Amino acid sequence: MGDQNIPVSDEPLPSNLAQFRRMTQGRMVNPTTETESDARSHLVEAYMSGQPLFTKKNIRYAWEQTQRRPGHGGKVYSKDIKGNTVEYTVDFTGSGIPDNCNCGDCEDNHNTVVKWDHLSLLYATKVYLTGNFLKSSDGPLCPVSIVHDGYAVSAETNELLPPPLTYDLEGVAGLLSAGTLDWKNSMACRKLRSILSAAARTHRINKTIGFALGALSPSDRCLGHSVHSATRHALLLTLNEWLQRRDGGEKKPCYVQDSSYNSLDKQVLERAGVQVIDDPRGWLEVDEQSIVVSVTPAVVSNTPIVPVKEIIADIARPAVIIWERVGVENLLNESDQSDPCSLRVVDMMEDYDMHFFGAGRELSTCGNLVLYIRKSKTAVPPNLR
Repeated sequence: MGDQNIPVSDEPLPSNLAQFRRMTQGRMVNPTTETESDARSHLVEAYMSGQPLFTKKNIRYAWEQTQRRPGHGGKVYSKDIKGNTVEYTVDFTGSGIPDNCNCGDCEDNHNTVVKWDHLSLLYATKVYLTGNFLKSSDGPLCPVSIVHDGYAVSAETNELLPPPLTYDLEGVAGLLSAGTLDWKNSMACRKLRSILSAAARTHRINKTIGFALGALSPSDRCLGHSVHSATRHALLLTLNEWLQRRDGGEKKPCYVQDSSYNSLDKQVLERAGVQVIDDPRGWLEVDEQSIVVSVTPAVVSNTPIVPVKEIIADIARPAVIIWERVGVENLLNESDQSDPCSLRVVDMMEDYDMHFFGAGRELSTCGNLVLYIRKSKTAVPPNLR
């Protein structure tokens, strides 16, 4: 079952703000003499033996550290691949906009600075830990590490600078409504419902969770992203409606987790019956009785990259999954993917039957979205196998 003791922040992050992320160098609390080569070899060996990179226990541990809200100079901790404790020093100094910033929300870097005032989690895949990470850092190998988050503020007034909005609340609601109408009238929607009713009618399912589906609110630069996002959320709503109808009208929770949502998105989604939850609650909720939806998280505008497939493969075997088609051909360019289809993900999908339901580019920029239904009606978490 999903985690019943989920940490919930009582101080929500500001909404609708340009967000920046800064890596933090960790250090071993109890240093070892292990070399970079030794660390790389151990990680690969552990991974190939089936040891998970991501566990709910370690995700929760790192998250609880951030929820202590230590001030500048404070200490927070996570765990490395061996379970050793890694320490980070909180550093809220520095204010310059990164030179490579291309978010579009900071048009005049001379009048804009970054206020670093929150901590969040960064998820690293095997490819990242054995490649780019070790090339640029001698730090510990942490699948879940702690980073600093910052927001754009005026250099003159120190006031938070939200990016410009082109839609109000009703405008964003209208986008979702239009996307939902178009989706529900599509052949793909009808086919999806038909497949679910035939192949998942007896699976134990009690919730629907969407990961990195994208912001609904458009800016003057990314209306196309919002149109795609509206259709993806319509897909999520369809799945939850199907589940509730299957179970005689019993209300089922429907969650979404995406750091790009602003206050308007949250209001619109809550009106539609979707609960917006902060990272990492989605990972702690997902279990063998879940429907999981994730669509090309790497292309979502202004969202930190999240390896959804890798995390899910380590922590759960959901009853139903909708994401891009997984195959051995994906292994050829695994290092180029932010949400990689690793060997572990490919192996996981052997437990599922794949169904094409005609989803086109209105849902996925890749146009290869498919439905996976677990072959067994019930299952146990990967860590209990």
